[in-house]
This record gives sequence, structure tokens and C-alpha cells, in this order.
Amino acid sequence: MKTTKPELSWLTDPQVFAVNRLAAHSDHICYRTAAEAAARRTSLRQSLDGEWRFCWSPNPAARPADFWRPDADLSAFGTIQVPGHIELQGYGELQYTNTLYPWDGRAALRPPQIDWDNAPVGSYVTEFTVDEGLRGQRVCVSFQGVEQAMYLWCNGVFVGYAEDSFTPSEFDLTDCLQEGTNRLCVEVHKRCSASWIEDQDFFRFSGIFRPVYLYAKPKVHLADLWLQAGLEQDNLTGTLTPRVQLEGETEGARVTLRLTDSEGYALYEGPVTGDTLELQGVQPWSHATPTLYHAELTVTDREGTVQEVVPYDIGFRRFEMVDGVMCLNGERVVFNGVNRHEWNAERGRAIGPEDMDAAMEVFRRNNINAVRTCHYPNQSRWYDLCDRNGIYMIDETNLESHGSWQKLGAVEPSWNVPGSLPEWKDCVVDRARSMFERDKNHTAVLIWSCGNESYAGEDILAMTEFFHQQDPGRLVHYEGVFHNRDFDAISDMESRMYEKPWNIRDYLESKPAKPFILCEYMHDMGNSLGGMESYIRLAEKYPQYQGGFIWDYMDQALWHTDALGRRVLGYGGDFGERTTDYNFSGNGIVYADGAEKPAMQEVRYWYADAADRAAQDARNDAAAKAADTALAASWEARARQPLTVTEGDGNLGVKGDGFEILFSYTEGGPSSLRIGGTEWLWRAPRPAVWRAATDNDRGCGFAQRSGAWLAADALSKAGQPEVVVEAPDRVTVEYRFPLVSVPGAEAVLRYTVLDQGALEVEAVYHGVEGAPELPCFGVRFQTAAPVAATRWTGLSGETYPDRYKGADFGCFEEVPHIEPHLVPQECGLHWQTRQAVLQQRDARGRTTASLTLQSCGEPFAFSALPNTAEELEAAQHPCELPVTGRTAVTVLGASRGVGGIDSWGTDVEEAYRLDGSREYTVQFRILLR
Repeated sequence: MKTTKPELSWLTDPQVFAVNRLAAHSDHICYRTAAEAAARRTSLRQSLDGEWRFCWSPNPAARPADFWRPDADLSAFGTIQVPGHIELQGYGELQYTNTLYPWDGRAALRPPQIDWDNAPVGSYVTEFTVDEGLRGQRVCVSFQGVEQAMYLWCNGVFVGYAEDSFTPSEFDLTDCLQEGTNRLCVEVHKRCSASWIEDQDFFRFSGIFRPVYLYAKPKVHLADLWLQAGLEQDNLTGTLTPRVQLEGETEGARVTLRLTDSEGYALYEGPVTGDTLELQGVQPWSHATPTLYHAELTVTDREGTVQEVVPYDIGFRRFEMVDGVMCLNGERVVFNGVNRHEWNAERGRAIGPEDMDAAMEVFRRNNINAVRTCHYPNQSRWYDLCDRNGIYMIDETNLESHGSWQKLGAVEPSWNVPGSLPEWKDCVVDRARSMFERDKNHTAVLIWSCGNESYAGEDILAMTEFFHQQDPGRLVHYEGVFHNRDFDAISDMESRMYEKPWNIRDYLESKPAKPFILCEYMHDMGNSLGGMESYIRLAEKYPQYQGGFIWDYMDQALWHTDALGRRVLGYGGDFGERTTDYNFSGNGIVYADGAEKPAMQEVRYWYADAADRAAQDARNDAAAKAADTALAASWEARARQPLTVTEGDGNLGVKGDGFEILFSYTEGGPSSLRIGGTEWLWRAPRPAVWRAATDNDRGCGFAQRSGAWLAADALSKAGQPEVVVEAPDRVTVEYRFPLVSVPGAEAVLRYTVLDQGALEVEAVYHGVEGAPELPCFGVRFQTAAPVAATRWTGLSGETYPDRYKGADFGCFEEVPHIEPHLVPQECGLHWQTRQAVLQQRDARGRTTASLTLQSCGEPFAFSALPNTAEELEAAQHPCELPVTGRTAVTVLGASRGVGGIDSWGTDVEEAYRLDGSREYTVQFRILLR
């Protein structure tokens, strides 16, 4: 569509999505010479990133409508950094929402309408002088990412309009440029018809958030490149069909290709004719061997003068469906994948190379072999990294209209877009085309995705048909047909989200035509990722189960200064916005600052190959046996010393060699435990029948169903103890705790002081028919002074009954801390512990006192945290937790799993629940000398 007059009406017309925008093309970089190409520094590009003049307006009517004129008064303009989000630079309002459209409840809209009174506009201005390397040639501008709609002027001339936030929008500026200073003006609208199909579950931003640059087209220019690389059935013979599109003075122009391996050996050197080249002895590209070959194309004019040099690295591989199974190079592939939003806690989605490098390091370290670009095409550099590191990609189109068909969880597509509406077809196919053209050369891209959570219809089917027609060497993915089987042909594979393992098994045993993947699974919100084993076992049994993609890579949270002046990570609602979905964006296997969550060791284990897992299991079994034997021997070798018992009016005192215990008749347990002069107890221990609810606990209703245990944990009180003195060998004191909020329920805590210098602690819960499920059972106490460090023999890291296989067995140390989930919750448990040592230290870090907990045959679980379960339960942010100067120590014999199938309805697997009608016990000893 060629025009010189911009119209605001384009914003609400889905059929107008590109005006004067250049055709999409491959993401190759053109260099002037081979030397430039070798140095990866081109004189044919000029960055426009940096500080621009800027004005924010709350709606189109309030915008400076004539700011694009050369003589416009910009004195009221401020500044803004490009690339960057408008809302993260002091303009407008941040908002996080999942499914609901941002205007829900504030404006009664239907596609493609916008609320003209609340549709912010950013007016950008920059001035530049064309670099010498670009002069005398056609000059274009590339906007790598603008959210959501942009109008462009150069030197007072309207240039064009574009939508689609996540693929490049490029325009020819040649006829508008002048000698000396040039002025580029961009008007960015946050709302347009595209807002209805960019309803992704993320923070809603706007602005020029990816790089902007000028590039020159010499008199002969390589406008588009497709190096179609394949692999024959012998896995030794590579095929290469170079397809090039030239612009400019093409008559007599010539393109030559030199293809070399990593050693510089040339596999081919000659002209590009469009014919298919057959190359012998290539090494196939895969995750295990991500071998790339270096292609260098040289463009010469009719006189033979070099105009451009274009390098590109490619791999040879064959991806296909064989008997209903996806195969790479003839072998079944299993995706050990993760979904990845582009994210940085300072800059939002305006990420830099360092963010991508850090993510790739995490992938490599934790056996992640696949990524889905949820839910939009990423920056090109990420694809380069995936090529080089053998990361299989599902490349996803920028399309999501979740709120148009799913309302409060119900499928209700009465006004779904794009659906089968003809006026929306071209714009969504254009989004598919823009992604395809840019990314088609990347070896890592195995599958094209039509987008996410947009239901189904003729328009998305047209996207699939486009992919199949253009690129039969790749498959097409789309999950939404699960909700509308009339359009099953959209997806080449059965793709579902958060499906239960047993339902997947039913599908796989039905002799299906399509293989199965989970485009999203193991929802890692807060303390999660339990039960991953159930999914991995499916891959071992069923060839058509081909893995999945964990949701997701990184917590989406933003650093900000709160009302008290503290620099903290904020989530939805912390920025004053409504509608919001609060912390539902905190689903990552890494925190928003990039640190790995404790659950990552489980990812690393289950994403390793079976042989590596078996070897780790064997090491752990053997180590648990350099530990149980040694512990038993050390206990048997302990010397016996007689006990001294003093019966008072309110306490029973027991003394031994270097220790003293006071058992209170009124407090429900020992009120004092002194070892070597150090007091360890702040108050008497109590039964532990509650843990702070996790996000998954709340989401599945467990916290509500079993909330009676919260009251029991906090309020139950023991009566008078029973005392049995067998001096000088042992003293036993028993306390009974009626668990008041659960009729008939009782916990017994039994303490036995032994002449071997130990206090044995045994806790028993007697099951009650009809009692709600328990979160945990054991003993909890708080120390009189903070614990500086804990050292334990058992499993590494944080472990739970449904999330411990990835741990190593050994001796480990940590500082008691609360895991920095966006909302505080249960954390820090160490499953299958044999011994734990609590250390107090002085200012120089020297240990001044220690308390040792040992198993009595059966391992226990323990945690040592700066806060109690009740304190965690009450806080909405980590910064709200009180500093008490104490450490809450919990020793458990039973614990509920954390779950991970989803965070909004599915309970933990049955094997990892605690039946309130059963009996649970824990027994351990505290060494007193």
C-alpha cells in the first residue's frame, strides 16, 4: 500500500498493518569487504540507538500532532533511551495482566476497537548525519521491535506505518534524506487493532524497545538469502540450495559462494546458480554435535567490483516425521525444553547480548536442549546462539488473543479473533511471513509455531498452509486446536499445555497419528517443579511422547523503589495498575535477576541422559550407605555419663556432662536447652503440622481445604507432661498436644535424655478419620539466637519428596535464608537428611557454638529459616518479612510434595500427599556434648 498521507483510522483497521513497509527478508548482515566480514564490523550500517527527544501523551487527541514537521517546536519534549520501554523510563503506567485485556472493565470494546481516551502515544525524535559508508547509496531504516503501532516521518515527509511488535519494520529513506542533519520522527501508539492479537501473558509495554539502525544498499544489493541446507539419508551427504534475491543494477551482477568447515577447508567454491549442491562427508548438526559450516557470499557488479560480502553459518540436518514420530537425522528427538520470554529485571523485554549469553550458559549447564520463543519471535542474536549450541527451536509467531475466547477459564469464542474472520487473515499471515523470512536460515529452527492461545479458525489454518508451502523441511506447531478439533490440520503434532501424565498416557496408547509434545508443562511458579519424573518416564516408554517445554525460563519481575525507599523486585499490582494478575508472572526456573532456583538441579537431572542419571543414582546410593554406617558407628562409640535429675515445682531439670535441660510443666516442652553454656531454645518446641502455602498449594485449593492445620500449628497447647525417670541412664518426658482445630486429632512429643549425651525426640501424629490432608508432620522450634550456617549430611540443595532425584548426596553448607520467590512461601527443606549441624559464629566467622541433629535410623527432613511458617504466610513480598534474630528449625518425618503440573487447579500427585487419617512419626536425636 503506497501512500503519503497517514490516517489515525489505520489504528482500528486490521487490514491496515503495513504502509510502505519493505518486504521481510533474511537476517543476514552485509559487509562492504571480506575484511569487514572477518572482523564482523560493517560500514554499511549506522546505529541510531541512544538518547532521543520524547513526548508522552495519554491519548491521540493530546499528542503533539505536528511534531514531525521540520520546524516543530520541541522545547517541551524530554528525552528517552532507545531501545527501551516507555513505561520503564518514567512515562505512563506499567501493567501486568495475563488473559484479560488491559482495558477490561474500563471500556466496553470489541475487536478491533480501541479506547481513544486511554490509548497512550509516544512521540520520538532523533537527528543524525548519514555516515560516510552509507552515502551515495540507497539508505533504509530498520526498527527491530516497536510496540505496537508506529508512524514514521523523515525530514517532514511521511515514510510509512507498521504493526507487529516483534519482527523488523523497515522503510526506504533515500528520497527523504538531505545533506547534513536529518530528522527522524516516530509516533508510537500503545493501542491499535494489533492489541487484540498481542494479548500475551506479560507486562504490557510500549515504545521502541529493540535496536534501530540505518543500512545502505550498494548499487547491487543482496536483499534476501536462503541457504536451504539438507541432509541425505546416509547422514553423510549434505545438500545446499542457495537462493538469493538481488536489488539494484542486477544486470551482469554475480554472486559467488565459498563454503568452509571449522578448519577452513572449502567444501564448495563457485557461482550461485540456484542449483542444488551435493556435498560429501558433512557432519550432521544436532544438540550433541552442533556443527556449523561457514558460508560467505560475495556480490559483484557487472565490472566484477565487489559490492557486498555476506557471511552466514549453517548446519546440515534432516528433520521429518517418520511413522508418526519426529526424527532428526533419522533418530527420534526428545525435547528437553523450556519456554523463554525475553526479560531483564531492569529493562523488561529490551534485553542485551549479555542477557542472551547468560541464558545460554544456563541452558548448557542444565542439559536444556530446546526452547520455544514464547510467544513472539526473539532477537536474531538468540537464534545465532541456538545454532551454535545445538538448541532446538520452536519459533513462534507474534499472535495471542487469549482474552477473546477464554473468559475466567471458560472456553467462550463468540467474538474470538482472528478466528475465521476474513478481515484478520492477511495480518496474521503477514506475521507468519515476517518471522519465516527473517529466521529461515537458522538451522536451530525445527518447527514453526502459529502463535499461542488464540483458539482456532480459517485464519490460523492459512498460517499453517503458508509455512507448509514455503518450507516443507520443517513442521508446524499450534496448541489451540486442542480446543477446536475442526481445525486439527493446523498442527503437525498433538500439542497440549499442562496435561496430566495419565491423560497423556491415554492418548499415547490410543495409537495416534500424531506425536505428542507439551508446549508448556511443569509450571514453575514459586516453589514448584515437583513430579517431573512422571513426564520423563513417558518419554522412556512411548516413542510418540517427544518431550516438552517447561514454563518458563525467568521470573518476570522488575526492580523498583517501594514506598519505604527500598529497592525491591515488583510484580503485578506493585505499580498501581489494575487489572492485574499479581505474581502470576513469577514462573521461572531462574529468578528475575538470573540466579537459578533450587529446583534447577531437578531440571538438570531429568534432562540428562539415562546413563548419566543412573550413574548419579549409584553414587548417591553408595554415599548414603560413606554416611549411614559411619553415623551408626559414631553413635555406638559415644561414652556414657550419668545424669542428674532435679524435680522442681514448674520444671524438671536434667543435667549431664556439659549440658542442662529444663522440661517445663506448663510450656509443652523443654523451655531451656543449654550446651556448653549456650542457650539454644527461644521457646519450647511444638508439633509442626503446617508449612507456609506454596503458589501451587493455593492454586489447587489445598491451603483452603487444609487450613485447619494452620490454626492447629499456631494455637495447640499441651497439658501436663508424663515423666519417667530411669536415673542415671535415661529420663523420658512426654507431652500430648490436642490439635484443637481438627476434632480428635492429637500429636505426642516424647523427649528422652540418654546418658550417652543425647536428647532423643520422637513425635507421633495419630490419624483421625475424616481429617484434612496434612502439609507436613514433625517438630519445630526457634533458636534463641540466629543460626549463622547449617551443615548437613544428605541431599544437596532444596529437596522435597517429589523433587529430590537431581540432588547429590554428601555434606553441604548454607546460610539460613528465605528463597526470594516473588511471594514468600514454603522453602528450604532438605529431604533424606542424616545429620544437620546448626552453627553460631562470631563477627570473624568463627564457630562459637553448634547444635547437632542426628537421625535415629530413618532419615529426616529439616529446614532452618529466618522466619516461621506463619510469618511467611502473612507476607506478600520478601521485604515484608520481620527480622527476629531467631532461626526457625523444622524437623519432619513427612512432608507434602510441592507439585508442578500447574498452579491453578491440579493437586500434587497422590503419592506425595499426606492422608489425615494415617499415622506419621519422626525420630531424631540432639547431641548434647
